[in-house]
Amino acid sequence: MPEGDVAGRLKIKMSALCIHPDTTQHNDNGITWLEQYVEDNKQSAIGMPYVVSWLDEENQIPSDHGTMSYDDEGNAVFEGVTVGSVQDVYIEDVEINGETKRLLMTEGFLYGQRYPLFIKWLKNELKNGVVYGSIEINGKGKSKTIVYRDGSKNDDGTMKVGRIPTVFDFSGLAILYLTEPADKNSIIFEVNSKQEKGEKMEIIAKGTAIEINKLSYDDIMALVIRAIDKAMGGSGYCGDYYPIRFYPDTSEVVFYKYGEVGKYYMTTYKIENTIVTLGDIIRVEEDWKPVSSAQSVEVNIEKIKERIKKEGGQDQMTIEELNAKIAELSEQIVGLNSTIAELNAKVVEKDNQITEINGLLVEANKSLEAEKVKCTALETECNTYKAEKAQAEAVQKQAEVNAYFETEIPKNNFDEAEVNSLKEFVTKCDLEGLKNAEAALIVKKFKEGKLGTVETNDKKDNTDLFFSTREEKIDDIEAGKALFN
Repeated sequence: MPEGDVAGRLKIKMSALCIHPDTTQHNDNGITWLEQYVEDNKQSAIGMPYVVSWLDEENQIPSDHGTMSYDDEGNAVFEGVTVGSVQDVYIEDVEINGETKRLLMTEGFLYGQRYPLFIKWLKNELKNGVVYGSIEINGKGKSKTIVYRDGSKNDDGTMKVGRIPTVFDFSGLAILYLTEPADKNSIIFEVNSKQEKGEKMEIIAKGTAIEINKLSYDDIMALVIRAIDKAMGGSGYCGDYYPIRFYPDTSEVVFYKYGEVGKYYMTTYKIENTIVTLGDIIRVEEDWKPVSSAQSVEVNIEKIKERIKKEGGQDQMTIEELNAKIAELSEQIVGLNSTIAELNAKVVEKDNQITEINGLLVEANKSLEAEKVKCTALETECNTYKAEKAQAEAVQKQAEVNAYFETEIPKNNFDEAEVNSLKEFVTKCDLEGLKNAEAALIVKKFKEGKLGTVETNDKKDNTDLFFSTREEKIDDIEAGKALFN
């Protein structure tokens, strides 16, 4: 990396992946990165592109890797565009949220002149949150195949979870948005130039899911603040954290801790049943606002504090209130016991009905099986008759063809070649074809003047299936031709 600035380019510092300490760990894609193999192949990352698949037509907001295809030579091709290039790569221990991670780090350039809207968006995101990345690898050099230790697939053809790449090339580092990364330790740490202060992020707490034992509040913010307190190391009921801006449309909240001057935090949340899932908790400026045009809504901090303290046990019931509550619950229990007894009686009745119906079904199934056996026997017998009939019909048809060939064809005085040309119709058992071929030979012999005495078999009309035999002697060949024409 050059010491000074380069026109049109901004420096970027970004981690590519987290190296795992042993083979028991892997990222969400099932890949285990071991340091010896990352070290062996890390030089291939120098010169690889930082890539983006655009979410919008203005080339401002990234989305994911984009679709992957293969060219005619079998090389993987991504649709993402190059927005920068890696100039340096190294392995380094980095502390995130009090935990040391072994990361493959990259430093390089982003093309600010080519994508100014993207650079503006990226800097704003780094002020307000985390921007993740995702590494891409290919086979080494001209190889189309990544080499894995002990293979990459199980015996059933599925991909192994915990597969270890050993021989490969780093081919690209994608910048993501609105996409869950496979490795949340691949993040952008800094984007800056010499003339401006670097935009850095400080991760306070990694995203986590906090379970609330019982959903007793209708106020979303009360739940979120409880979850925040627990995520920050509290009990979930101390009430040390309070919101200053709440954006329900984007599920974002800005908050501070009581007694800490000038420290503000932001996180996102998602609530499903009794589970509150928080995004990364990050340090922000007091005037932080979302990238979108979402509007903040007011929340009643005193009401939130009251509910949290009451849920935490600081406001207990009096004896009179407690006894009244016990009496109310006892009355409910009596009513429920009566209902349960009625339902038990109905269950017994229905069980008896089911037993009776099952008995009927058993008998019906026995009768059905007996009828199926009879039906199968009849069907077998019928098929036998059908086969015998078909065989008899075939023999009869062949006998008719043979008889015609043996008795009628010789009457035409055909030569041996002509007789042989008709044998194929006998082989194919085609009586109609034999007759048509016979007629064609007769006409041919007549036109050639080779026909003397002729016997023909003509139908009297369309309804008479009996044949007549006519014999004529033709002395005048021309007259004979006219007769047939």
